[in-house]
Amino acid sequence: MIALSRPLAAAVLAGASCVAHATGPGPFGNLSGQTVSIGSSFAPGVAFNDVYVFDLASFSSVAGTAVTLELDLPVSPGTEFRIADFAIAFYDASNTLIAQDVATAPDDYTLSLSAMLPAATGYRFVVSGNVTGTLGGSYGGVLAAAPVPEPETWAMLLAGLGLTGWFARHGRKAGAA
Repeated sequence: MIALSRPLAAAVLAGASCVAHATGPGPFGNLSGQTVSIGSSFAPGVAFNDVYVFDLASFSSVAGTAVTLELDLPVSPGTEFRIADFAIAFYDASNTLIAQDVATAPDDYTLSLSAMLPAATGYRFVVSGNVTGTLGGSYGGVLAAAPVPEPETWAMLLAGLGLTGWFARHGRKAGAA
């Protein structure tokens, strides 16, 4: 059984190392219209608070998702990969909490949130937790910002649709006469 668990543990470690290709904590600059992969891996016993800082050039719909892995091999004592107290949150530059999602159960591995944010600098997406796995823990996810059209753009669209409807209706009445 022990010979079987080592290859399995090696495969899990290799899979967890794929997260290393994601962007680690730090500044992203202007996130408007961008999608970035995020993630980190940790040694056992670490409490972490990863902060991803970003700016928005225009009013945007911003979404953040983080997923952690829990792995428990029955042949080894304890849970090998686990993050407890897993949480994500959006903060503005003045450290005001905008939105938050927290793992509410031991099997809550996926957290996600979204918010409509005005153009500004210094937004923060924070991923936090306590690594309780005997071999460590890791998370991966995505942070994305999709620009939302300005009110003037919506007004022009509605005006155009209204004029198109008026001309279509007016054209039918003239053809009937």
